[in-house]
Amino acid sequence: MARIEAQPDGLAGAGGAQRQLAGRIAEVSARTGGAGAASAAAGDRALASAISDCLASWSASLAMLSDSVGGLGGNLTAAGSTYAATDTTALPAG
Repeated sequence: MARIEAQPDGLAGAGGAQRQLAGRIAEVSARTGGAGAASAAAGDRALASAISDCLASWSASLAMLSDSVGGLGGNLTAAGSTYAATDTTALPAG
């Protein structure tokens, strides 16, 4: 049987990086949604509506991506903590 090794600190570090990335994606999502207000400058109501709808879709998609990436970060952090606790309690010292 193949041996499985995990580095709890590496998992925790990757989890933190993923959560930071999720935060950046959320910022882009907010900026994209806010840009929809500028679509009125297009001068054509149908075009402005299309631009606004497109930006709203992008914003919603980015928000969902942010949630997914943030969830991955939380799972990686939890996995690191669980491996560390298991190593501390299940493996004999030495």
